[in-house]
Amino acid sequence: MVIGEHGEEITVSMEDAMAKVRSSRDFMLVTYVDYYQSKPMLWNSLTDEEKQQLSDYRQALLDWPQTIKQIYGDTPPNSYAKHQPSQPQLFESHPRGIMFP
Repeated sequence: MVIGEHGEEITVSMEDAMAKVRSSRDFMLVTYVDYYQSKPMLWNSLTDEEKQQLSDYRQALLDWPQTIKQIYGDTPPNSYAKHQPSQPQLFESHPRGIMFP
């Protein structure tokens, strides 16, 4: 039996838990990062600082599964969303707005 950080029994496997993390990460990459990077006119309208923030956010998302593994070790994460990278302020202008401030 695996016990989570709040004393609860965790019944999901590490493989399944990390698949959920990667799925969430992929959703955020497609929905938010690609929204800006795949539209040349939108991308070119960003300031250099906003482009850097977007690039940093993208890298943080790519690193997120490894970050989760470092935090939880061999225990499947049960509350990984609280460790999701913070979205840049420029997402206020995104059609979905900021999901994870």
